[in-house]
Amino acid sequence: MEQLSNYILKPGLCLLVLYLFYYTLLRSQPGLKQNRAFLLLAPLVAVLLPFLPWPSLFPSESFVAHQLQSIQLPEVVVSYSPAASEAGSVGSSLLSIKNMLLFTYLLGLAILASRLVLQLFNIRKLIAASKPVANLTSSATVLKTENGTPTFAFLDYVFLGDQAHLSEREKKQVLTHELAHVQLHHTWDILYYELLTSVMWFNPIIWLLKSELRDVHEYQADAYVVSEHQPAQYTSLLAKEALYKTGVPMGSYFREPQVFKRLQMLQQRDKKTGWLRPLLILPLLFIMATVFSAQHATADIANSLTATANNQTTQEPTAPALITDTDALEPPAAPGSAIAGTAPKMPPPTDITEDVVFQKPKTNETPEAEEKAEPYVKPYSYVENMPQFKGGDAELLKYLGKNMRYPKQAQEAGIEGMVVVNFTVNTDGTLSDIKMIRSLGGGTDEEAIRVVESMSGQWQPGTQNGRKVPVSFNLPIRFTIK
Repeated sequence: MEQLSNYILKPGLCLLVLYLFYYTLLRSQPGLKQNRAFLLLAPLVAVLLPFLPWPSLFPSESFVAHQLQSIQLPEVVVSYSPAASEAGSVGSSLLSIKNMLLFTYLLGLAILASRLVLQLFNIRKLIAASKPVANLTSSATVLKTENGTPTFAFLDYVFLGDQAHLSEREKKQVLTHELAHVQLHHTWDILYYELLTSVMWFNPIIWLLKSELRDVHEYQADAYVVSEHQPAQYTSLLAKEALYKTGVPMGSYFREPQVFKRLQMLQQRDKKTGWLRPLLILPLLFIMATVFSAQHATADIANSLTATANNQTTQEPTAPALITDTDALEPPAAPGSAIAGTAPKMPPPTDITEDVVFQKPKTNETPEAEEKAEPYVKPYSYVENMPQFKGGDAELLKYLGKNMRYPKQAQEAGIEGMVVVNFTVNTDGTLSDIKMIRSLGGGTDEEAIRVVESMSGQWQPGTQNGRKVPVSFNLPIRFTIK
């Protein structure tokens, strides 16, 4: 579910940003070639940009990178099994919701894909039923249609509908307009967006971009006409054909409801195209790449944490400890939930550094009391004798099995994934500096913090050179719905 959300939300957000950029800065500009290229590339950029392997733009000594120096506890898996208890109805409903969403998406995809195939089939029938018109042009095949089919262009075909109400001069202008669609290969743009809207039909932005591209096509064809005919005569023809509703939406039509926008754009035909506004997309892409690189860095850190846990558990193979409600824990684990993990395997001692002593913060205590107080020691990442939960690793897993719960909010929302909690075991066995270094949401962060806080005072402190010292730990907890 977490990965599915990323594949939907990130491209959708990126597409929204690109559409707002186009709408505010480019839409009303006369640079039609740049606008067409932008609209064609925007969906590809939105899909690819969030998932490209961008290099990290942040210093390696950042807060999160520093946390990787902490000792890694084994990954704890909190699973929710719908079939285990009454909570199974919730899990079943979650599965049903997922299935319903998948069914809805596939249904929409099937409907739009079928409509596209049907339109192509109808155009093929129209080609066979239409009569070719000779001696008009050699750059396209011109066909005369019947039964009220409007004038439009598709690939290398121009279909001429009923033109009895047009003069010979107006007919030439209409033909010039449709030939512009053929020569500019607008049909391929249309087919490209038809496929995009079929796949991404649930995203309203893709439909807005499709409409904007249709407008740009008409603006380009209009500019082609006024370069060969009198602008005043052509604008009169546009006004004459305004607000005509088409019947087959696959082609590039001469008579469309956006005629009024086309008239406004024709008034800007003599304006020069500036490059400043289109170039503003570069800093926008840089900002988005920076945001996504930060997200990639966080994900890479989480993967490193998981890999560290896996390495610790596979250096010396041991059977994983699985804690369920049948393990006679007091009180028993929640029905339908389980905690799985393995005993942490610490690395052998290497070069042990001396204590790093910092200046003690000023307090209101008397000088005598300050002299008796121990200096502040920066938490170690590894010491000779590591801290241990009272009773050993097995008791730690049992404790987590009794106390860790899959939050109901996360269950109902179908939230799965990993959180990572960092904490320090102090010299008296208490815990401090408890903080999240990877969040998930849905109440999972609060649940992880709650359980870690409840372990305060139940640890045996670590020692270095015979003296108790604070030690920092990372605890990865993965929430998963079976």
